[in-house]
Amino acid sequence: MTSGSGWPQIPENEYHVTPAPRIHQRGAGLRSRINARPPETATDYRDVVGRYGFPVVSHEIGQWCVYPNFAEVAKYTGSLKPRNFEIFRQLLDDAHMLDQAEAFLMASGKLQALCYKEEIESALRTPGFGGFQLLDLHDFPGQGTALVGVLDPFWDSKPYISPQEFRRFCGPTVPLARMIKRIYTSDETLVADVEVSHFGAEPLDGATVTWRLSDVARGSLPPIHANAGELKPVGRIEIPLQQVTTAQQLRLEVAVDSEAYVNGWDVWVYPPATQAEPPADRVLVADSLSDALRRLEEGGRVVLLANPQHVKTDVQIGFSSIFWNTAWTGNQPPHTLGILCDPKHPALARFPTECHSNWQWWGLVTRSRPMELDGLPAALRPLVQVVPDWFKPQRLGVLFEARVGQGKLLVCSMDLSSELANRPVARQMRQCLLQYAAGEQFQPQVAVSPADIRSLFRSPPTVQRLGATITADSSHRDYPPQLAIDGIARTIWHTDWEPTPAPMPHDLTLDLEQPQQLVGLTYTPRQDMSNGRISQYSVSLSADGRQWGEAVASGRFPRSAELQTVRWDPPRTARYLRLEIMSEVDDKPFASVAELDVILAKMKAP
Repeated sequence: MTSGSGWPQIPENEYHVTPAPRIHQRGAGLRSRINARPPETATDYRDVVGRYGFPVVSHEIGQWCVYPNFAEVAKYTGSLKPRNFEIFRQLLDDAHMLDQAEAFLMASGKLQALCYKEEIESALRTPGFGGFQLLDLHDFPGQGTALVGVLDPFWDSKPYISPQEFRRFCGPTVPLARMIKRIYTSDETLVADVEVSHFGAEPLDGATVTWRLSDVARGSLPPIHANAGELKPVGRIEIPLQQVTTAQQLRLEVAVDSEAYVNGWDVWVYPPATQAEPPADRVLVADSLSDALRRLEEGGRVVLLANPQHVKTDVQIGFSSIFWNTAWTGNQPPHTLGILCDPKHPALARFPTECHSNWQWWGLVTRSRPMELDGLPAALRPLVQVVPDWFKPQRLGVLFEARVGQGKLLVCSMDLSSELANRPVARQMRQCLLQYAAGEQFQPQVAVSPADIRSLFRSPPTVQRLGATITADSSHRDYPPQLAIDGIARTIWHTDWEPTPAPMPHDLTLDLEQPQQLVGLTYTPRQDMSNGRISQYSVSLSADGRQWGEAVASGRFPRSAELQTVRWDPPRTARYLRLEIMSEVDDKPFASVAELDVILAKMKAP
């Protein structure tokens, strides 16, 4: 017996075909490696291969989507008609963005190619790997329309990547470079371990290996001897980056056998510190919407660095493009296809970028939420636009500018405020935007009202305004208790179930930072299914987190996904609140919470 395609893994197999060794699994959503871990080129699948004593082939890797290419419609000259593309084109036209169809295709296509490159190289740099199956090299019009190919259904190339470019990382002989990161500061040293994956017909015998990092440095490594089917280590490259004095995108290229085989990787180098920000009387940097609107009424300039969690949207953005499609995967995130921007716009003049997503955007995109701009004037196009799902082509952005009265506003929903000491890309973006907002080129053309701006955001939960923290008696590594107070109903805290479920009761404890006068709480059950929804509960309060009085409330929640409110009277003053969970609606040992919030005796306006 040989093996089935994907399943099962049984002793009789001569080799295994399994989906385990790939970047993204169905259901992983934003927890997949490409969305949850910073960019690098070091990960491989030797842990999966090591479980077995015979070859392992990865099943259906990739499945990265691209926006529809409406130019393909003209190719359907026979009995089949592309009704799906006609519908998608009409949806885009209805959203007043049909003129951007080609730009969406090209930007999402560049991201798709980037995802496939990392997917395939992860397989090639795995010692002893048996091979990989792509799904697919061309698009699959069925199953909800799976635009996962670098070729169209007619086996024609798409315009964003050529066969020659694809062959650089998916061919018989591929140079590889293992780097633990792609983002550097100029006081660091770039380190790359070079290997060659060789599956050519003949051995490589004394092949030369050279390298270069743009115009910064170049060199050579010892000649290599590699047999067919061998992953051959070559040597290490170490490049001090002190001579890179400005933010730059560089490219490390490795060539084998007099450049018969060449591969490359983009890296970014930033200054270790940024310049001083413009004075507040020139530009107000605000995180409060009310402060921003007040300065705009005075005719001032404002950069609103909005908390991404306060953005009013159900669109889940990720770094990667859509996996397979959202229709066939139950709306699995991400729901987006990368970013689209104009690198020549003065707001981005000092931020090294192309018009599409590349790895330097990872830390910005994964700490963002897209603003839904459909309700704003149609002439307003974001400076950094998010390429939408073709099933729901919304006008999405993480950066836009507008006139508000006599004031000038730049709004960013990427996190450019937290942990900046460890985030050189965010530091650089922040500096670029503030310098732009302080300069003469900051001249927004489209006018919007204060109500338009308010419509983009929701009031933060009370627990966020109080700076509350939360702990739990049990939590799964992918569903920590912090997700119960993030203001997003689609994310959940869930008790652990591995290796076995922790038994009831379970509890969540809020620390409100300061004593507060409390009259109740709200509980939002998980929205996608009933598993873990709370039935019997009890609420206790404490001044110090150690001594707990009698329960101030108890009862049973109904089997429902609706928001539940618990109140008590008279008001009680406490710093800590504990929600104890005694049973689940189906008597399972699990517990889950989408959102938990408190009700104060005197609620303050956001």
